[in-house]
Amino acid sequence: MTTLIPTEAAEKVINSIRIPPRPTVIGELLRERSHSNPDLRKIAQLIAKDIALSAAMLKTVNSPFFGLRHKIDSPQQAVMVLGLSNVANVITALSLKNAIGKQIRLERFWDSAERVADICAFIAGRVPDISRDMAYMFGLFHDCGIPLLMQKFPDYLETLKLANAEAVRSFTSIEDERYATNHATLGYLLARGWALADDICEAILNHHDLSVLTSPDALPGATRGLIAVVRVAEHIADADRMRDDPSWECTGYLAMEHLGLSEEEVGDINDDLVRQRRAE
Repeated sequence: MTTLIPTEAAEKVINSIRIPPRPTVIGELLRERSHSNPDLRKIAQLIAKDIALSAAMLKTVNSPFFGLRHKIDSPQQAVMVLGLSNVANVITALSLKNAIGKQIRLERFWDSAERVADICAFIAGRVPDISRDMAYMFGLFHDCGIPLLMQKFPDYLETLKLANAEAVRSFTSIEDERYATNHATLGYLLARGWALADDICEAILNHHDLSVLTSPDALPGATRGLIAVVRVAEHIADADRMRDDPSWECTGYLAMEHLGLSEEEVGDINDDLVRQRRAE
């Protein structure tokens, strides 16, 4: 399991990287959500104050991912139909994407993250005990430390190519060698600062260490489930893009075994996703 005991060099690097602060609306949502009887009307009003955020939320909740029978036209309706937990996750996801996106042009990164998030949610619907909205949110932000490293280090794209081509060494170990820190650690710190769910924070920190899937005491079951789901989702996404996945043979079986999936069932999920996209 990944630890957070940074070296002096790592501390200097981490302190030099600007982690976007949590927007006020997220803090207000969390405070209202913590009440025994949250005021849903007040929450809808908080969201409606930000026109751009409201528009992005409505676009998201009306997407095929949510599979709603009727179009949602307002924040009030979204809160009533989807529930507080779903809406809070969507708003947090959109706000975090917006905050990071302002730092650097990241269209390809977000396109890839959104594709992986969609696949994560789809897989979560096929296996027990994994929340679809948590899987979606984790899929979207499990690599949220990457754009922070892109901003800090001009040669990070070279590192990204090296790490993606590596079959044996972990992605994060290559980053550690070059920068004395890695995207999983930075993503964890960002997620903690934004008060994301503990399972998501811990999954972000440990998602490149699939050995945790064979150690029931290493992490909570929900956290390990998210890590397994995103590993399978990334493999499917790579196959869709006809990209190599060098580490799949070394680690993929751990994710499949944890989820109770066979290679054939993973192939079936991929086929179903292809049919779903063609039908959209």
